[in-house]
Amino acid sequence: MPRVLVVEDNAVNVELVTALLEQEGCQVLVAGTAEAALRLARTARPHLILMDVQLPGMTGYEAARQLRDDPSTAAIPVVAVTAQAMRGDEARAAQAGCAGYMTKPLDAQIFRHTLHRLLPKGERG
Repeated sequence: MPRVLVVEDNAVNVELVTALLEQEGCQVLVAGTAEAALRLARTARPHLILMDVQLPGMTGYEAARQLRDDPSTAAIPVVAVTAQAMRGDEARAAQAGCAGYMTKPLDAQIFRHTLHRLLPKGERG
């Protein structure tokens, strides 16, 4: 069963993303801050991380850079997720080491496609 770490500080968004992930057969881990996500990524070793860009304290972009630069988490794909999409954000996410970029509200079809593209084939639900 694929493990997906959801990094999100909004409870309603966590609920929605959790429901979508569970429909796809994923085990969901949740962190409310980038700092908590970094710790959880190192210990739980998720197959994928969905990272809100605007988090309290450290941004999702900075957390993605730290994950990319840490040999223990560098191989975990990170998808940047944002509600306030601005011109250049997708490129900024790529520069931070993100493997994908999605805007809120989430489009269920794009969400599923992104999951299937980034989850290891042997781990997909």
